[in-house]
Amino acid sequence: MKQWCQLIIISSSLLLNNALANEEPLAEQIQSAIQHEAFTVNALLQSGLRYSLANDNFQGGRNFEVSNARLSFSGMLDGRFYYRILFNLVDEPNLLDAYLGYRHSDALRITAGAMKPKQTQDFIPDPGSTDFYDRAHITGLLVASREMGLSLEGNLSGLYYFGGIFNGNKLSSNNNNEFYGIGRLQYALGNLKIAVQGSHGNSPGVQTGNSGPTLRGKRTIYGGDMRLESERLLLAAEYLAGDLETTDFTDKKEFISGYYFTAGYKIFSKTMVLGRWQEWSALEQGYRDNQFTLGLNHNFTSITSFQFNFDAYFPENGDNQCGLTFCLQVQF
Repeated sequence: MKQWCQLIIISSSLLLNNALANEEPLAEQIQSAIQHEAFTVNALLQSGLRYSLANDNFQGGRNFEVSNARLSFSGMLDGRFYYRILFNLVDEPNLLDAYLGYRHSDALRITAGAMKPKQTQDFIPDPGSTDFYDRAHITGLLVASREMGLSLEGNLSGLYYFGGIFNGNKLSSNNNNEFYGIGRLQYALGNLKIAVQGSHGNSPGVQTGNSGPTLRGKRTIYGGDMRLESERLLLAAEYLAGDLETTDFTDKKEFISGYYFTAGYKIFSKTMVLGRWQEWSALEQGYRDNQFTLGLNHNFTSITSFQFNFDAYFPENGDNQCGLTFCLQVQF
């Protein structure tokens, strides 16, 4: 009798696994064909629509767009080495990541080449895994999405660290023979992650972040963040600030700072509603702006999803603006 019970349990388990596997047979074909330990191909395609409610140029006005068409080739090699090459075919430069690494252990991974520095919480996820379609504004003002250099990172129990030295010129060659240092220290306590981070260097002629001012000399950027993510609830917050020597002011530094708060709740197993309030300011330029974003994220399958954002922008100087963003996504 006991043997029959074991046989029934095993058979039921196999049938259940086969049923789950057959729910997305084409996704399984992708995984079996091009995703292996030594060589994996990943892709991200995002096609969307931006619609300014006032028919102005807020977030690009009224415009269809393909924001990402990314291809990644990565894998593990003999001797604990790993590699990655990542392209985005809709933006210049097309090359994003191109690095080689050595994994000594979970406590130490060494990476060299073009990579995304793991500095701020907002910039760490790839574009297909962000809470909202657009990242926080303060991140774009201060933090570059890619740098070229050498980094060390690892996990020590609940502690994660990242540190590296870079050219400080994004993906360009070093123009002044001085390096740009970036570091992050994060501690995980259950579902809660708390981190501090900072960077410093002398990078004349470089634009801070992807939309900030141009530097004439040194920059010091620092901040902290937290993220609590459970089965249904999401809470996240981040503060980021920078003391910058910019070309806008030759006799003093600019101080740019900002923060965001995000709250989300999964109303269904594949659907989450989110809200984000953010503020950013520049001391010498004399502005302090705010923006509220309401979001809806829905997963159709494990590799296809939909994202909707409503944004309301409240500048200190000028008129309020509102817009809608829709995005269809495939990522595998």
